[in-house]
Amino acid sequence: MSFVRPWPLIVLLLLAATSAHAQAPSTLAGITLGDAASQYKGRLGLSQARTVGDAPWLRRIPVRADAHFDKGYVLVGTCAAPGRVARIKMRYRDDSLDFFRKISGEMLSRYGDPTEYKGEIDGRLMGNKWGFSDPWLRPVSLILQRAEGEDPEIGRGNTVKLTNWGLLEAERACWQERHAPAASKKPAARSGSDNGYLPR
Repeated sequence: MSFVRPWPLIVLLLLAATSAHAQAPSTLAGITLGDAASQYKGRLGLSQARTVGDAPWLRRIPVRADAHFDKGYVLVGTCAAPGRVARIKMRYRDDSLDFFRKISGEMLSRYGDPTEYKGEIDGRLMGNKWGFSDPWLRPVSLILQRAEGEDPEIGRGNTVKLTNWGLLEAERACWQERHAPAASKKPAARSGSDNGYLPR
């Protein structure tokens, strides 16, 4: 009779739960999720805001470069809470693999093991995703990635993305409710039965 020791399973479960219990990050590049974009006038190019093509409930605003980041953007709502920051994505100035390994190690120390690997088998895209909940139990994700090729959103190099999915979903639901097609009126049913053979 074989006996399976439970310790490896217990250790894996504890590691998987680490990021869920770690405090959810809320600020990246000096910008905090949930804040109004207007309070970051010196940081954001507010006059360059553009509607996101396939998500009209969001607007994309560029973030100005600083000592750590080359460029980036935030996504803000247009419906439930217009102008409120729901996502921050930034590209680091240092695009080296050594820097990626350094910040990966720091995030592992701070947030524990990632909940998902975000990469490709060929190694041209590598990264990790951590999942959290904010104080209102809305899901928050943190993704650190390195792209050897071109990232279609922000270019090659080392990027970090912080998203409050609860805020994004609230914007989508609000916009879809406000732009739902008007319900068509059905013709009033006539009394009596015609067994389905008379025109209506």
